Amino acid sequence: MITIGFRRDTGEWVCKERTGLYRFGNGQLAFAASLPDLTFAVRTKGRRVGPLVGILVSESSIPALLSRKKRWLETVIRSIHADGGIAIVSAATSIGEKTVSGYVFVPSLERFVEALTPLPDVVYNRIKSWKEEQTEPFQTAVARLAAHNIPLVNRSFFRKSDVYDALRTDRRLWPYLLPTALVDKVDDVRAWLDQYGCIYVKQDNGSRGSGLFRLTALPGAAVVCESPRSQKRLESLDELAPLVQSCRYIVQAAADADTWNGCRYDLRVLAHWQHDRYTITGIGVRLARTQSVTTHVFHGGTVLPYTEVKERIDEQELEQLIALSGKRLSERFGFVGEFSADIGVSRERQLYIYEINAKPMVFDEPEIEMHRLRRLNQLFAELAHLAP
Repeated sequence: MITIGFRRDTGEWVCKERTGLYRFGNGQLAFAASLPDLTFAVRTKGRRVGPLVGILVSESSIPALLSRKKRWLETVIRSIHADGGIAIVSAATSIGEKTVSGYVFVPSLERFVEALTPLPDVVYNRIKSWKEEQTEPFQTAVARLAAHNIPLVNRSFFRKSDVYDALRTDRRLWPYLLPTALVDKVDDVRAWLDQYGCIYVKQDNGSRGSGLFRLTALPGAAVVCESPRSQKRLESLDELAPLVQSCRYIVQAAADADTWNGCRYDLRVLAHWQHDRYTITGIGVRLARTQSVTTHVFHGGTVLPYTEVKERIDEQELEQLIALSGKRLSERFGFVGEFSADIGVSRERQLYIYEINAKPMVFDEPEIEMHRLRRLNQLFAELAHLAP
């Protein structure tokens, strides 16, 4: 480890080492006889220090970050610093041709300060909406990073239909995929319900159970329609026509889910890239309320210790499922690096992929989050060629 400093007046990053120049991100540290007041302890490997990790956030997230309300993101940043790296947080508009203007957290001051750095070794994308990723500033930033071969972890959000199409390209994953398709009119939904009797309808860009409902056919034309917050009887599916046409929806056949004490559960699997493959970082379990449509805690689901269902899960099969899925996702979306998967378990112990999510939310299990921080640091170091 060596100590480097940032000169706020000139925007220079410097060190006192006389033995030669160190590479810092896509730039170099300048020599200084004395260090300025803002200093950081960084890891070294050869003539490189860091890594310098760019964290890309929405412009609207910056005020909350500076007022210390982005606690999870701050935890990630502190972990990067504790491991000998430095994080520069910025919006897409602040990524220039050769530099990034943004904010670094200074542990000695316990606050963020404005800073300028060279382009980083690696960028962690935490932009908060799919829509923002379609904007010109984001696309320009991505192009600038690509021009310098800077890895971008979590290139984009996933659409559910795109995930299904990506996974379907691998025959080994077919047993784990529930029948799924895009629909754009209520007659499509009717055809699926006639075939399967019970289906889920989901917004293609939805998350955390938003825009989700379950349809169960009744005798005649009537249908039970259940959402996370309500349940009602529809005399005809035509009542859903305006909703189905309002945005992109997919339909997915319902699985014969396993239960714990009479309630459905599924697995929340967190995965990261390490040593040329995707491996499991942690496994959580979410338990639905009786007859509930979703297991999401946001909609009333509860956290169940994994030990309660561990014996029902073939972990070797689950590891292979995650590795294959991650490989297919990176082929489709560009390098992913990190994702979470909602995995169902049938009564016969068959595993099913319900959804795969980019930019995983915070897990309720502290041990999974601790392991996540370690894996992120390993990932950033590996991508920056600074791994031990």
